[in-house]
Amino acid sequence: MKLLKINVEDILKETGASKGFCVDITLKDINWQGEPLQFRTPIKVEGNITNTGNILLLNVAIRGSVTLQCVLCLEQYEHNLDFSFEARLARASSDISNMDVDAFSLEGNEFNLLDIIWEFLLLEIPIRKTCQENCKGICPECGTNLNKQTCKCKNSVEDDPDLTLDERLQLLKDHFSKQGKEV
Repeated sequence: MKLLKINVEDILKETGASKGFCVDITLKDINWQGEPLQFRTPIKVEGNITNTGNILLLNVAIRGSVTLQCVLCLEQYEHNLDFSFEARLARASSDISNMDVDAFSLEGNEFNLLDIIWEFLLLEIPIRKTCQENCKGICPECGTNLNKQTCKCKNSVEDDPDLTLDERLQLLKDHFSKQGKEV
């Protein structure tokens, strides 16, 4: 993995000292949970590091996009990334009781910002990746993308008794239809 080292030697000497940064980074495409994540344009990273005495407080804002694959229609789409996070950096301590377990470890006078960015960026990737809220997916028979065209398969609710609505669920369907949600 690529390194993005940030040297904090100058702010470690004085409590309250801070340091800002702004950088565009090109992230490598990866497979995450069996699905591709593609970064076709650089990600903009802006932030500030402040020495609070015991820890360094890192505030970062991320802007960019990632190309994901829709789980329903299998088409690729752009997912905007626009988020911020706060992280703490602390020196490794031999005294376990004083160690901040939620803090990232600071060894020496620098740390790899890219490792921290990846940890928070992956949390921003949706669990259910869909190109649009009402994606129709693909026909299970012929593979036609139902967002683009209607297939000719005899796989509609009218033709298939196994796909007809159980009358006991009609009340539930009516409830969601009144709220404007597709059932």
